[in-house]
Parts: sequence; C-alpha cells; structure tokens
Amino acid sequence: MPSKRSCGRRYQSLLCPTAKTWGLTYDDGPAFYTTQLLDYLDTANLKSTFFVVGSRVISFPAVLQAEYMAQHQIAVHTWSHPALTTLTNEQIIAELGWTKKAIKDVLGVTPNMMRPPFGDIDDRVRAISMAMGLVPVMWTRISPTETFDTGDFEVHGGTTTVQQVMSNWQGIMNNVTQRQDGFIVLEHDLFQQTVEIATGYILPDAQARGLTIEPVSTCLKRPMADAYIETNNNQTNPPPSGSGAKSISAPSPTSTDQGGTNIGNSSSSGGSGSSGSGAVPSLHFGTAAVLTTFAGVLAGLLSVF
Repeated sequence: MPSKRSCGRRYQSLLCPTAKTWGLTYDDGPAFYTTQLLDYLDTANLKSTFFVVGSRVISFPAVLQAEYMAQHQIAVHTWSHPALTTLTNEQIIAELGWTKKAIKDVLGVTPNMMRPPFGDIDDRVRAISMAMGLVPVMWTRISPTETFDTGDFEVHGGTTTVQQVMSNWQGIMNNVTQRQDGFIVLEHDLFQQTVEIATGYILPDAQARGLTIEPVSTCLKRPMADAYIETNNNQTNPPPSGSGAKSISAPSPTSTDQGGTNIGNSSSSGGSGSSGSGAVPSLHFGTAAVLTTFAGVLAGLLSVF
C-alpha cells in the first residue's frame, strides 16, 4: 500500500449533492463472488457503480456483461491495481487505456469515470486521467485522517474482523446524519467475505435507514447514459476540450519494465485505502518512449484510446 501523502491543496472529490444519498460503489472485480452481490442488488432493486480491474475483465467477461445488462454503472480501476503515482506517464496511460479497451471489447461502451487504486492520486495522475476522458471518483473524506472506508478488504487477510467493519460502518452512518450532502463509501466485491458483509449487513442496514442508494452517475443527477463516451450527449458531462493532438501509442501490458516518474507537487491518498487491495500483481510496461515530457502527455492523450 502506498504511504499516505500530504498535499498543499486538497483534491475536491465528486459529491452527491443530496443529503442521505449514497453513491454505491464496489472495487476490484469482476470476481467469483460478484454474482452473489448482483443477485442481492437485483432482488433489492438497487444499482451500483463497479470500478473494475482490466485484467479481471478479461478473466470474467460474462460477469461484467451481467453487471452492465442489469444497468449498473461500469468504471475503470486500472489494469493491475498499482499505485498510480509511482508509475511513469506511459505506464499510467497503459493502465487506464488498456482497461478502457478491455471494457469496450466486452461491452461495446467506454466508461468515463475511474478510481485510482488505494485512492493514490496527484496532479499528474489526475491530469492524465482527465485528458483520457476519465473523471476520478474518490470516496468521502471528512478529515485528513478520516474517510468513509469500511475496511472490508482487510477481513480476507485477517488484519481486521467483521465486527470492526460493522463498527466502521456505524461510524460512517453516525457522520451521515450530520451531512448536508450525500456520500460515497469504499467497499469491494473481490472476496466472499466482502460480499457477505455487504449483503448480510451493510446494505440491509442502509435500506432500513431509508437511504437513497444509487450509482455515482445517478447520485450526481446525471442520466446513466452519460457514464459512457458512446452514449454521453456531452451536455451534463462533456469530454475534454481540444482537438488535433498528435497520435501516440501506449505500450502493451505484456511488456516488462519498471520505474516511476512522479511529476507534480501535489498529491493525496484520497483515503485509507486497502492494503494490497486488488490481489493481482502489478504489471510493468515497456521502455519504448511514448512521451518525454509531461506537456507531451497532455497534448497527445487527447487522441489515445
């Protein structure tokens, strides 16, 4: 897990504007137990946003299709779940771009939202994401050290208990009653334990409290069609401006190399994140020079993916 970073200015996350509205999200799938979560959501008539890992998309394409056909929102969570601020520009492009392509190949649509693994984001990562047409979506932060993280991912590794996750949820709910706007919580659909906690406790409790539970796009008062490049009418969620950029290519995710160039002064962890969140080992990408300067990234990304 990347170390926590302080920053000179706090990144302003997207906020659901209506009080007691929960922008429901799950990270790190699709996976074996995602279908159990989908069954519950279908029975309860609830919709969610799934931040999916590209390498798992190609392993579980039918699950991704089931999510999409059930009218859940699909968004990008990188190809191999690395800490993006530790990667070079070209590696970040590959992590996001190949995931976009995998989703497009399976579903026929391209998401326009992303979540950085571990909430690890800085100005450079944010600028690259936005230039690639991907708006970062974090979970709710209420102080420099407190976020709406259930800690559910840690149960699988034995570093926390189900009881502690329930306690974390109750703390989140105590804060929600005092908020003037909505909120987003960090949860995962990767493991059996995380799905069972969601379906056996957290979701029923949220419903009993009368919360409005929606995908992120919907909680932002946008139609679900705006969640994808192909169906976005460019009114409530326009694509990045600019045209005529030089075409560049991203390295293949099968190449091997490593290294990181952390350009930009401001960074934030975006939340406590989950140590080891996403069990796929980080992939490293080729040394072919895609761009040599950060300015080149911003200029060239407009025509990538």
